[in-house]
Amino acid sequence: MAISRRSGLHGMDARLKLALVIVAVLFNVVLPDYRLSLGLLLTAWIGMAASRTPFRFMAWFVLAPVWATLPVVFGLAVGLGQTPLIKIGHLTVYHEGLAQGGQAALRVLADTSWAGLLFLTTPFTEILAALRWFRVPDVVVDTLGFMYRYVFLLWEEFHAMRVSASARGGLLGWRREWHTTGVITAQVFLRAYDRAQRIQQAVQARGGV
Repeated sequence: MAISRRSGLHGMDARLKLALVIVAVLFNVVLPDYRLSLGLLLTAWIGMAASRTPFRFMAWFVLAPVWATLPVVFGLAVGLGQTPLIKIGHLTVYHEGLAQGGQAALRVLADTSWAGLLFLTTPFTEILAALRWFRVPDVVVDTLGFMYRYVFLLWEEFHAMRVSASARGGLLGWRREWHTTGVITAQVFLRAYDRAQRIQQAVQARGGV
């Protein structure tokens, strides 16, 4: 597997980076310690910063999982514990539950940051090659390759349809915007399903599975 040599973590072998990410995630799962999670989080961010990764891309790997972790943190904070911290209406936030929820959120952020470290410093083709080197089944690697290739096409279709709807006044007002966006999303999913069937037929025609 030929990998070009570039500066910083961009020049590190994709196989080594993939192995480091797997080890970091495993340690983060097996050893539930907030200090370990915080250390892994900081290490990943330092690695991305040292590789001169744009801050907006780094922040995306934090903001994306936040919306999923906040309900978990809140649920644990009001559902577990014996030491009341604050009261929100009829709900009581407990110190133990908040600490456990915060630790869970920190572990998620650490894992996603290491994933960001891998994806933002490694071309996806090299990641696929590293997966093949680690003997990951071909069907998994090929599926990931197809997903990576066509997710951008679907996003381009979604964006083009929104631009077209905006030109026709379909995004005026938040209610109309939500309705139009929902219709566009449904159309994109239908097109994705049709395209998936055509791709499957094309792959089978060429001897694929």
